Amino acid sequence: MRTLELLAPAKDKETAIGAILAGCDALFIGGPAFGARFDAANSFADLKEICSFAHRFNVKVHLTLNTLLYDEELNKAQEILNEAGKCGIDAVIFQDPAILQLDIPKGVELHASTQCDISTKEKLKFYENLNVSQAVLARELSLKDIQAFHEYCPNIRLEAFVAGALCVGQSGICYISEYMTGRSANRGQCAHICRLPMDLYDKENKLVAHGHLLSMKDNFAGNDLKELIDAGVSSFKIEGRLKDRDYVVNMTAKFRELLDKIIVSSNGTLCRSSSGICKRNFIPDERRTFNRGFTDNLLYGNNDDLVNIKSPKFEGMPVGKVISVNSKGLNTKLVVKPFKNIKIVNGDGFTYFKNGELTGFRCNKASDNNGNVLIEAHGKADIPNNSVLKRNIDAAFIKSLHAKNAVERYMELKGTLYLENKGDDYKLSLIYIDALNRSGRADCFFKYAPGSAALEPKNLSDKLKKCADPYLKVQSIDFAFADFNLLTLPISSINELRRQAQNDYLSKLGKVNPDYKFTLPSSWPCYPYAIDERLVLNKSAQAFYSKLSSDESKLKNIVKQSVMTSRNCLIRNHCLCSKDGGKTSGYTLVIGKHRFKIVCDCVACKMHLIAL
Repeated sequence: MRTLELLAPAKDKETAIGAILAGCDALFIGGPAFGARFDAANSFADLKEICSFAHRFNVKVHLTLNTLLYDEELNKAQEILNEAGKCGIDAVIFQDPAILQLDIPKGVELHASTQCDISTKEKLKFYENLNVSQAVLARELSLKDIQAFHEYCPNIRLEAFVAGALCVGQSGICYISEYMTGRSANRGQCAHICRLPMDLYDKENKLVAHGHLLSMKDNFAGNDLKELIDAGVSSFKIEGRLKDRDYVVNMTAKFRELLDKIIVSSNGTLCRSSSGICKRNFIPDERRTFNRGFTDNLLYGNNDDLVNIKSPKFEGMPVGKVISVNSKGLNTKLVVKPFKNIKIVNGDGFTYFKNGELTGFRCNKASDNNGNVLIEAHGKADIPNNSVLKRNIDAAFIKSLHAKNAVERYMELKGTLYLENKGDDYKLSLIYIDALNRSGRADCFFKYAPGSAALEPKNLSDKLKKCADPYLKVQSIDFAFADFNLLTLPISSINELRRQAQNDYLSKLGKVNPDYKFTLPSSWPCYPYAIDERLVLNKSAQAFYSKLSSDESKLKNIVKQSVMTSRNCLIRNHCLCSKDGGKTSGYTLVIGKHRFKIVCDCVACKMHLIAL
């Protein structure tokens, strides 16, 4: 049976709990430092609580330690690893090879980050030979690529992004943020230059295109999960460690639903990697929380239609057509004809384009207007009649996400009660056990009191099925004895027995693979490529690559000079690709005060930006 993992993001404890309840099998989260999202740090106290809650359901917690490190930071990195081990972290996601040479706590796997740029099967083989358990594949790989990777490296688990933001640059080797702002993407401080407006000029300095030319649509591979499974992916990753709880709960619930359908139809060949009964009391919909539009084209080797040049913001779903607009002072009234099955409510937020930029307003009050909807808003909305109105804040949907029991998850326990004669005393033992054979036990001793009222089986069963903990449910109670007349003890003793047995069960829940210990192989593999010196910030990493015979001087000049390498080619998007007879030389990209020469590697179908 093959195990599948749904991997959700979490920026904080609240989001982590939401992701777990929504059905993730694992979550990835930042610690106090050195995560690739600088603004998504968490304390060890919170990490410990998150791990404790996650392990109830055999959910793994992956800690992001995936930035490049300076020499003076390695001691702190070791301290973080030590504390992470104590907190119960199950895996550490890394980029810097210095991490490989630190002491990895018992029970903690190492996963190669997408920042490692695992874009060739030779590089994947390198990490497999280093005993890395799981590798986060580069986002630009196709299904054919992934299948070839899996066949070439069958002993390392493959993790692929299935939802969320797409980097336009090749992960781990994008330096444009550092070049323009001093904020390094490899240090967790990407300035998201790719989301800015920019201009493309030809060799005659004529404007070819204007807009958010590098702002990628969001990834959504919900319709491609079966193909990804067949290609060899076992971990399905939702991007979004800076996203809010609403987004994470919605997307996690959506992919839980999609993966569960595939698992049910697999005739027992596929299963989840975590446990617990998951229930949703809302209908997940990826379109109703933040997104920039969706694409899955890269999975099919298609570089077309990857970008939304109009805006990097959330436009929302079309909800109706504007019939009339009446603005007076600081108030606007709009009459809108809603599309079929669309209900507009107070608090909804709407968007439209004004002078080429996305803007919007909130609905203070929505009311019926002869079958249409009258929207009253504060401020002036300059939106023409007959325009299609889009909604990017869906108040009713958000309310459903925050409703009590919007997402539920619990472990089912089976209880067995045993009775033994111990001379003058009797010993009553209660054992609870879950589907993973994790158990909790409690014992109590009592004396038989002839003539006293004995406990009835049904009453006894009802008492032992109770759970003060909302994430546990006792499915059944079995009795390993027949003579209930011997049970002449107070019901308070039964209640205490139940509490102790359930607490004992909870106290034993820990790391998913507690006995695992990462060790480097005695013989290190050769690194298959030259290393860019911009990716080496400490002596440990330098020695690592030196030992593996990397030679920086072998890098192509274009790679040394490039501040961004991308599968999204601006020449192909806005001009004529060389494969169609076009010329790729002479083009310039202008972002603010910075100018970049565009150099195309047409054999690899990649574009490089070279600073001028």
